Amino acid sequence: MASTPVLIMYRCLHYSCNSIGKEIASMEKVIVLRNTKREGLIRSRVKGAYVASAPLLTFLDSHIECNEQWLEPLVARVHENPKAVVAPIIDVISMDTFKYVAASADLRGGFNWNLVFKWEYLTGDLRKQRHQNPTGPIKSPTMAGGLFLISKAWFEELGTYDMEMDVWGGENLEMSFRVLQCGGSLEIIPCSRVGHVFRKQHPYTFPGGSGNVFQNITERLELREKLQCKPFSWYLKEIYPELKVPERDTGELYFVKQGPLCLDAMGRPEGDAPGVFSCHGTGGNQEWAFDVDNGRLTSTVSKLCLSMQTGTAILTECAKVKDRLRIQEATGWVVHAGLCLTRVPRAGAENSLLPDDNPLEGVPCDVNDARQRWVFERSPGFQ
Repeated sequence: MASTPVLIMYRCLHYSCNSIGKEIASMEKVIVLRNTKREGLIRSRVKGAYVASAPLLTFLDSHIECNEQWLEPLVARVHENPKAVVAPIIDVISMDTFKYVAASADLRGGFNWNLVFKWEYLTGDLRKQRHQNPTGPIKSPTMAGGLFLISKAWFEELGTYDMEMDVWGGENLEMSFRVLQCGGSLEIIPCSRVGHVFRKQHPYTFPGGSGNVFQNITERLELREKLQCKPFSWYLKEIYPELKVPERDTGELYFVKQGPLCLDAMGRPEGDAPGVFSCHGTGGNQEWAFDVDNGRLTSTVSKLCLSMQTGTAILTECAKVKDRLRIQEATGWVVHAGLCLTRVPRAGAENSLLPDDNPLEGVPCDVNDARQRWVFERSPGFQ
């Protein structure tokens, strides 16, 4: 607040679900709102936006430090273009020392097909254009989501956030797509800087898991029709042509299921083990391509192949997999190198659906072992 001009800041809303925040409730222009139950990031932000009475909304994480004159450039840009959603350059604050490190101004937001946000450097003409106008807005295909400013009227016209999103993660991409496909602009403002503490792990849990982000999307589809939003193919062509659509995988596409759990690549790199996660039926990390000719079971997202060694299942670069993998629908086996893919629940967690409680191993095949029986459900794949 010390870095925010009083004439611009109308009211600061702090959201809390417990006693945290009492010490700032008495501060001028600060209102502390409390949930009566755990609501999650999205619903808390929307409730705060509903209470706010100023024409502009600024969303900030709690673990940030605003730099000098951070707010004025954001406000000025939205005054010029009320449908611009603007974010500052996000500098780095060390979580260990609180040292402030300035980030490059030659960055914009992107994502990969795991739907994971990433920063990417401006190259070629994009970099040249920015250097020709170093204080001008940087067009960005996505935003990080933790720090941005938006007109309240535009936020409400866009449908705010999706109130059916239960946990943190993914809302920034969904909002980015909606802003750009529905007539808005997404920009990074170089003259605005805010420091952010990047943590190494989440200090909280995700009830029900972090993969179940969306529920019923009927209302969001109706909203898309109402706003006459452009299709995602337009976004890929006009906004983010650098992102290439993956080629269709060879072989049959499957969900590999065991009860309510599905084999899931979990977005993990080569050398790590895949896992199991509650089946969601939307493809992604749970969709696998089985090429019977090559004997490979490949994640359609990471393009890594499932292989097995005694004691573990491993994601491996497909060219390095020597033995052929077989799917035996009659027995439900996934067989590689003479071993069967086996879900081995941890002791005392036999009924748990959490990934950490259900590691996968390569175990000698046994017709009496139910942990080795999988159901191979064909996936429609993308069209």
